[in-house]
Amino acid sequence: MIMGVQPVRRTALFALLLMQLALSLSAHGQVQSPAPAQNQAPNHFESLTLSKAFEIARDGNRAIKAAARQVEIASAEVYRANVRPNPTLTGQVGNTQYRQFGIGGTDRSVRVDQLVERGGKRELRTRQAQALEQASRWDLADTMRQQRVQLSALYFELAANQELLDLGKENLAAYQRLIDAAERRRNAGDLAAVDVSRLKVEAGRAANEVRAAQAAISQAQLSLAAALGDEASAARIRSVDPLPSKAELESVLGPGAGDRSTSMTSAIERRADVLASLARVKAADEARALAQSLQARDVSVGLQTQNNPSTGGPIFAIGATIPLLINNDYSADIAKAAAEREAANDELQRIRATVRSDIDRAYAQYAAARDRALRLLNSTLPDAAQVVTAFEFAFSRGAATLTDLFDARRQRAAVRVELIAALADYAKARAGYDAAVSSETAP
Repeated sequence: MIMGVQPVRRTALFALLLMQLALSLSAHGQVQSPAPAQNQAPNHFESLTLSKAFEIARDGNRAIKAAARQVEIASAEVYRANVRPNPTLTGQVGNTQYRQFGIGGTDRSVRVDQLVERGGKRELRTRQAQALEQASRWDLADTMRQQRVQLSALYFELAANQELLDLGKENLAAYQRLIDAAERRRNAGDLAAVDVSRLKVEAGRAANEVRAAQAAISQAQLSLAAALGDEASAARIRSVDPLPSKAELESVLGPGAGDRSTSMTSAIERRADVLASLARVKAADEARALAQSLQARDVSVGLQTQNNPSTGGPIFAIGATIPLLINNDYSADIAKAAAEREAANDELQRIRATVRSDIDRAYAQYAAARDRALRLLNSTLPDAAQVVTAFEFAFSRGAATLTDLFDARRQRAAVRVELIAALADYAKARAGYDAAVSSETAP
């Protein structure tokens, strides 16, 4: 009779130990986002919010800085275009008699020439440069929009890996407590050594997951630091904004593709890349008008004074130079400018189509990510937890094996990991959709 009771007793004791682990982990069945520390470190990298990351990137992000430099170049080009041609000054000294080189017997002349542009060339050139400057400013706005999307993705990637590390540490600590209790039972003769070894195997798997999460955090920190333009501070970066909550997931998603058809055109025309392309079409219009103005002949006016000993005093002359459009009437320049204007318009249509596809794709990713995260929160994770509870009960009654119980627990752990990834994907997709329909302001 004693021989028959002993295995049941060991099984029951081991089940109680597993129940302890289950209670420890079930308290974290839902993914809890870390709350920001009350006393944050002075260094903003150690308690980095997403809004603060945007502020840092505005000054440090290299792509944004490069786009801002192009604005400075375009602004200088406006100033350069809005100037008149410089006059030219010509001075000449020459002898008027054979073999007479003295200064008193020389012929001295000074001439000033000024090119007078006709056909409104300077105004057209200036308007073209101003349109290109505006295009560069919209390019900067679009670069900032794109970098916000990338920065949001990198930020929530780091936040997700921090969640995974916390989850892995909790799991490892729970296994370690269970191993300590199991070893005491083994020493008392209430638990088989093989069961302790199997627990150590699971603890080893949990330790590997912790180490993998630490490595993933380091990689995410480096990527985020590069986007912020401060790689030296990578190791100190810690995101404090939480992953999206269930309440946020259950909020109104927004209009579907059919409902958005009326506002799609408005959203497209507000996009910075479309506005930049519109500015380039305007610049192409001015360039075509400028090419046509080449047929309005520019006049070079000259004023000359000459002092010749033979004349007894200075003499003056006024001249004008007018080009003859015989060999080149600039028709090729006009045709080229017209073709470039059509090319700019074709590029505008291409960008509009691309933006439309971008908005539709961003919305589809946004909706899919939301549905996936809600499904995991509302059904998959509770079902996985219920399976674990059922197997723990069955194991305590001798109706399930330890392998079955471990498989159920691994399945629940995998669902919790997937939920963290799904919440991060939702946050990235939400940022992508917000940027896709954003209305930018040119800096």
